[in-house]
Amino acid sequence: MSVVITHPENGIFIGEALGVGFWSKLDPAGQTCAVCFRDEKDALEFIATWFEVPEGIEFAKVVPDIKNNGSLYASIQALRNAGLDGWIEERTETANALPI
Repeated sequence: MSVVITHPENGIFIGEALGVGFWSKLDPAGQTCAVCFRDEKDALEFIATWFEVPEGIEFAKVVPDIKNNGSLYASIQALRNAGLDGWIEERTETANALPI
């Protein structure tokens, strides 16, 4: 089962663009899904590339329901199904926005 990166204050790690990370409780930047990692090891390898890692990082198991260019993502509904909170802007539909 895949995992997403979570943080108590920042929420769910959505993705990264141009070196900027996006989180569900900060600024989801219009995204409606979160990047999934194959397992905790892959997530840890990705986090190791960050300049600064916030304390409190955890991993949550999810079932990805979106595939784009070979990468897996979890919609807000899939994240809710895994027991995770939604975005700061609650949305119930799965939009066609391309993942970050």
